[in-house]
Amino acid sequence: MSAQAHRKQLYRRGSVIPLMLVAMVSVVGIVSLAIDASHLGYVKSRLQSTADAMSLAAAKRLDETGSTLAACERAREVMLANAVGFAELTDEIPAGVTCPQNTWFEIQFSATPSPFVAGSTPARYVRVRLSDVSSDVSFARALGIVDLTAGASAVAGPSAPLAYACNVFPLGACADLTAGKPFFGFTPGGVYGLSNDGGTTVGKFSFLSLGDNGADALRTNLAGDYKTCLEVGKSVDTKPGQSSGPVAEGINTRFIQGGLPAANYPPDVVVDEPSPTLSIDQNTGQVKQGANVITQASDLAVNHAKYETDIAAGLYDNQPRPNGPGAFRRREIAVPLVNCAAPTKGRTELQIVGFGCFFLLQKINGSGSNSTSRIYAEFLRDCEAGGRPGSQPGTSGPYVIQLFRDSSSRDS
Repeated sequence: MSAQAHRKQLYRRGSVIPLMLVAMVSVVGIVSLAIDASHLGYVKSRLQSTADAMSLAAAKRLDETGSTLAACERAREVMLANAVGFAELTDEIPAGVTCPQNTWFEIQFSATPSPFVAGSTPARYVRVRLSDVSSDVSFARALGIVDLTAGASAVAGPSAPLAYACNVFPLGACADLTAGKPFFGFTPGGVYGLSNDGGTTVGKFSFLSLGDNGADALRTNLAGDYKTCLEVGKSVDTKPGQSSGPVAEGINTRFIQGGLPAANYPPDVVVDEPSPTLSIDQNTGQVKQGANVITQASDLAVNHAKYETDIAAGLYDNQPRPNGPGAFRRREIAVPLVNCAAPTKGRTELQIVGFGCFFLLQKINGSGSNSTSRIYAEFLRDCEAGGRPGSQPGTSGPYVIQLFRDSSSRDS
């Protein structure tokens, strides 16, 4: 090989080495960025889970109390609990996060989920946003990247009316099919002396057999030990016979700590009753308070509106857990609305046409035949239960607290 050819070969080798070094640095940078991007994805996923949990918890507390401050405090508690072991979130949270003035996260309230109009009333839906949470950069610094951030957004609140309902009260209230959906003859705000003494009209009912026909099962089911989920269009078994003692014992756990363990069947946080208590005029069938005929809850000093006001103000008869025995919304019950005019299998099955909500106005007298024939309650437009929402939106009947897509944010 000539000297000139040798020099050219050395030159080519020398020019390749810098290129290889540049390529190696680029590959290392790309791999490093991929590693950091993967960690950023992990941080984003944990942030989204945290925002989801915060919004659900806040919406639940808002639904229970009607207080946006209580909802914010609940979101803060969940955020702090989720920050344990989550270094990126822990590093961002300043000391002494309080609601609402010094809230590090963003929380807003709306009357509707879509569109979500922050500040609209009544507040029923919650939006939580976590923004600009830094992810540790270990390798991407090779490319000059010193900071990667992530965010998350979540909206939660009441769902569409349930088509498949769980933890229902074991009572099938007779529906007026001619009146139709959504209330089947009941009037929101109306006061009813519900009776199981026969009949097929609005105001009559049958106790339901949810898993067992026995009196003990009826007692605990009335207290809240629900064993079955029910579906619109399906039939449900009725419970034969009268069980005055178990009925009173089960229902009254929602007002007092009775014969069933309060740990499983707590009283509500507010348990005041109309005074004097309600009764039925045996001649006319009308609900009366003393000499006054009562048709609307607004005619009563103690009603669901006062209950809502007392809860929002924290005027509890029983402090809510964990400090006291009380539990929110125990006096609100979701019940199947049934077609009493067309029973199947004799009188043992009734078809479910919908679900409704009631607010229990007073305890049941545990003695006498009247103890099973009258449950005094206010019919409600809606209430929280468990189950699966139907496909049709609406603001009537039982619902669940669920997540919604935040259409205004790509972090949702």
